[in-house]
Amino acid sequence: MRLFQKKDAQQEIPVTPVSAAETEPVQTEKGSGYIVIPILLEFVLGAFVWIQAPAAALTYLYCLVPMLLLSAFIGTYVYNRDGDMKLFAAVASLSAIGVALQLVIDEVYTTYTVFSPLKAAAAVVIAIVFVLLYDLLRKLLNHSFSIYIMLAFSIAIYAVLYFWGYDPNGMGTSAWVRAGPITVQLTDFTKIAAVMFYSSLFSSKENRSETSILVLSNAFFLINLAGSVIIHELGSFFILYFLHISVLYIFMEKGNKKRNYLLALAGLTLAALGTCFVLYRYLRPIAEAGGLNSITSILWPIVRKVYLRFSVTANIYFDPYGAGYQLLQGKKALWIAGLFGNRVNFNAIPVVESDMAFIALVNSFGMIMGFIAILLFVRIMRSGSKLCMHLLETSKADAVVVYGLTVLLFAQAMLVILGSCNIIPLAGLPIPFLSRGGTYQALVFSFCGLLLHMSEYQGSRYEGGEADESEAF
Repeated sequence: MRLFQKKDAQQEIPVTPVSAAETEPVQTEKGSGYIVIPILLEFVLGAFVWIQAPAAALTYLYCLVPMLLLSAFIGTYVYNRDGDMKLFAAVASLSAIGVALQLVIDEVYTTYTVFSPLKAAAAVVIAIVFVLLYDLLRKLLNHSFSIYIMLAFSIAIYAVLYFWGYDPNGMGTSAWVRAGPITVQLTDFTKIAAVMFYSSLFSSKENRSETSILVLSNAFFLINLAGSVIIHELGSFFILYFLHISVLYIFMEKGNKKRNYLLALAGLTLAALGTCFVLYRYLRPIAEAGGLNSITSILWPIVRKVYLRFSVTANIYFDPYGAGYQLLQGKKALWIAGLFGNRVNFNAIPVVESDMAFIALVNSFGMIMGFIAILLFVRIMRSGSKLCMHLLETSKADAVVVYGLTVLLFAQAMLVILGSCNIIPLAGLPIPFLSRGGTYQALVFSFCGLLLHMSEYQGSRYEGGEADESEAF
């Protein structure tokens, strides 16, 4: 099996023998086992697909060949470059689970769209291009003007969505634009802008004061808040909100201004939630009478959505045939899932291909597979956190990038999983890897590819804050 044999980049250089005590621990051949793990899982998932939806088994076989090739060659490439193999195994395994789940969903459940293996393949290609271009994009992060570019970029996204955005699902959120047969969710690009913004904000080449950091970050925060309200999309803003406060808390130097700002923001958040409940009571009769004006017509959908989400979480039977129907059906699906999936063909789960993908996973493949998926997300979080701590010693900007990517993957996964299980209010977002959507799939694969890329040589290629061109792709 020379496929997994690790290459020695310095074979021609004679090495002087040293004692065992003088030898530093290095990655050994046992790391190749993390290539085998997702490959074995891909075969196991084939059996699950055949049991739950035999008609989808043939399509899964068509997808299995490229999945096996990608797992083997990408895994070998990462392994040969001393990348994080545990991170690779988690990413490859979740990708395989997502493909198997979406194929079963199309055969068992009622969906708005059909899963396309071609879109998934295109997402992988886009991710590869994104990783290849990162070394060029990274050089911009050390320039002060990049912050203002990201501010302008975010404003432009919301402006386009306000004038040309549309809602393909009838949920009241104009977060998509159409270009011929292609539909793109532009709000996903605000996440890329956020990571680049905060990375440039804490660039090692800029010695910004506490006041400057707070003013600039708050401007970016308010732009996303205003834009989210205008297009009636708070789901993506929840993720950006968590990213905002966590980046400031972790990477900003300790001080009274930082503490006071975070406390004030927490207080304003609680006040905003309380205001939503008050406005709901006030605006409801006006909305029912058709008397909303230009301002209240913008506020009412947001206020109503927040009120219903919290009310349904507190009491799932609050509106069992309306706002609570989706979660109530999800609860039934969890009850009958068992360890290896249900056997009564329960398929009445709304928006199962996106918001409720985790419920579909448990319902189709069982509780065990659900716990495996959660553990894989935790593995991504742990690997990202470890890499962030390492890069923090050499480049703060790179550490912020890694932290931001990890948060956007792990936090969104946990928020949607907990929300679909009715533990916290449902955010109405896709789950990384498990949900479908061409734009979001490309974003997730791009983030994971960049994490794997930056884990090569344990970040040594970025020491000193400058990329080593000899090690570029």
